[in-house]
Amino acid sequence: MANEKALKMLKQEDVKGFNKWVKQRRKKGKKALDLDDQNLAGLMLRGVDLRGAHLNGTNLRNTDLRNANLENARLRQADLRMTNFAKANLRGANLTKAKLTNAEFSGTNLKKAKGN
Repeated sequence: MANEKALKMLKQEDVKGFNKWVKQRRKKGKKALDLDDQNLAGLMLRGVDLRGAHLNGTNLRNTDLRNANLENARLRQADLRMTNFAKANLRGANLTKAKLTNAEFSGTNLKKAKGN
């Protein structure tokens, strides 16, 4: 089940507040965020910390994720068309069967990422 507080902050494009909240969650030993099958299309999420997040089937089409940290994120079957990942960290991310048409990956860390 998706984390409603996380969804609200992301949909409001409150990256600073979201990142602070995520940091506090990690200090408490909380597990990865479940954001599977959500609609986050077209948002400005530059620099967001989504390390290890579950984003399987999520619509991130045309989202600005420049400088975002998506290390070890699960993005299986996500809609990433026209998403900007420039200078993002996708190290170890799972992109299996993700829709990647016209996505921007310049300067992106894709080491150990799993692909289509």
